[in-house]
Amino acid sequence: MNITPPGSARDIVRSRALLSDRNFGSLWLAQSLAQTGSNAILFALLVVILDITGSSIHTSLLVLSFILPSIPLGIVVGVVLDRVNKGPVLLVTSLIRAGCCLLFFFFHTNTWGIYGISFAFSTAGLFFNPAVVALIPSLVSRERLVSANSLYNFTLTGSQLAGIVFLAPIILKTIHADGMFLTAAVMFTAAAAFSWRLRTLPGEREVPGAPVTERGAIHVEFRESWRAILADRRSTLALSQLIMSSTLVLLFAILIPRYMKDILGVPPDNSAFVFAPTGIGALVGLRFLPSFTRRGKNRTVVIGLVGIAVCLALLALVHPIANVTEQAPGSDYFIRQLRVSLLQALTMSFAAPMGFFYSLLNAPAQTILHERAPADMRGRIFATQVISANFISLLPLFVFGAVTDWLHVTVVLLLISIGLLAMAALSHAVGREGDEEEAGEPPGEGRGRPEQAPAQVPAAFDTSRGVR
Repeated sequence: MNITPPGSARDIVRSRALLSDRNFGSLWLAQSLAQTGSNAILFALLVVILDITGSSIHTSLLVLSFILPSIPLGIVVGVVLDRVNKGPVLLVTSLIRAGCCLLFFFFHTNTWGIYGISFAFSTAGLFFNPAVVALIPSLVSRERLVSANSLYNFTLTGSQLAGIVFLAPIILKTIHADGMFLTAAVMFTAAAAFSWRLRTLPGEREVPGAPVTERGAIHVEFRESWRAILADRRSTLALSQLIMSSTLVLLFAILIPRYMKDILGVPPDNSAFVFAPTGIGALVGLRFLPSFTRRGKNRTVVIGLVGIAVCLALLALVHPIANVTEQAPGSDYFIRQLRVSLLQALTMSFAAPMGFFYSLLNAPAQTILHERAPADMRGRIFATQVISANFISLLPLFVFGAVTDWLHVTVVLLLISIGLLAMAALSHAVGREGDEEEAGEPPGEGRGRPEQAPAQVPAAFDTSRGVR
């Protein structure tokens, strides 16, 4: 696949053309506001719960209230999204989450009240995010799909950083939790306004090749999406990588408040300043993403996983590194020039490359799923992605929450680093053949095999249908 070099005029023109399209521009604005607001709410609630309870286990319970709805409802979500227009889904779920933010405003001093409202908030989000992903191939032509996915993932990463690293800490520090909940309510209301423009998309009135009258039971249809994904090794790997990325964000959100207190000895609301380089690194990484993916999407993800693992290990060892730095010749002068403590300076220097490498994770894997998912199964396939990420992240969230309370956040960061390295090794071993095919290299001896013709590929991976 020939991908335009980063920063080229063609790449910039394509992004501007996508945003100038009325429907895609509205979808992008709705996504930006809703995802930024959702991430900011999660971080704000983590800080509130930690202040009330002083326990990382309770922060894990909060995250559980966010992801638990996906287990019983996720199967329904995918099938529903394949049967209905997705524009009204974005509108209604945005309004529901705006209402939940108002409830947080009134009840955020009640721990169990927070858990209950979070459950409703997350249930609405279950429908929103897969609907956005499933709409993208309906709004752009196939030749612009990579650009659209890059822009989507740029926004996804940007909203995570904007919500968790910037917006929530700044508002919590200035106008406190009440202000955060009201600000988020306004953001979700604005997202609903942009979703209103998508309520009558012509391409969503009927999904080709899948008449509603011919569809089976919900559980049967959902099993079809799983079989479709598992029938193709590259899509299975891409789904696993997306699950790892989603779990990493949740773990990072849980660990930031504890890291600020236990490692740096500063209040959690200072994280906007300390981890600001993460956002800068992510922007730089997304700018150079096309150059990385030219040699293979999976290879790009492997680089990202290894890079994040190294950065997390450095963050875990920031105290020993600071001790060594203080012993170096000329260190006294260097430390005096810093406007922050040496620990904070080192953390910021490790945060920037971590943001860079994180930006390499989502877009390549998401593009693989988009390229191989047919129009009549997009809702189910991307709902499967969300459900899998939420369900599989349950165990590490509880394990690492407990380990953080019993041992130390340093141990948790090192364990996550080891897990990322293991995932990188698996991705390299499983996805090497696909990278060689994308780069135009002959497959390795004994491994290579021409990709099957469309007629032989399982129906779930027939990308010739439903994309205009």
